[in-house]
Amino acid sequence: MKIARPTPRRARENTIPLINVVFLMLIFFLVAGTIAPPVDPNVALAATQKAPQSPPLAALLLDAEGQASWHGTPITLDAFVQNHAPREDEPLRLGADRDLPADMLIDVLGQLRALGIADIVLVTERQV
Repeated sequence: MKIARPTPRRARENTIPLINVVFLMLIFFLVAGTIAPPVDPNVALAATQKAPQSPPLAALLLDAEGQASWHGTPITLDAFVQNHAPREDEPLRLGADRDLPADMLIDVLGQLRALGIADIVLVTERQV
């Protein structure tokens, strides 16, 4: 006579590690996918197509009339250099409105160089 053996019950799978992984992925994408606020609503940066992409950083902005602003607040070039100039090993990031005349941009670049800033990078908007 054969005795029927009970079938072993499967152990319940622990879902805590799965919940932890999903939660960590959620946090990662919330931090990594944070959308940077617009730099200044009065400035429409020049567009480029093949420029290398870099993360948005603080930049001195020039509007279409040549007025400089730092984080949305109008500022003179002298005040900017005295209070917010980048360290010597970092370039100054300068964003100019696409409607700013080139001769005004060249004048501002000359003023910045005269104030002691030699390494200047022009910030543009990458066109898709």
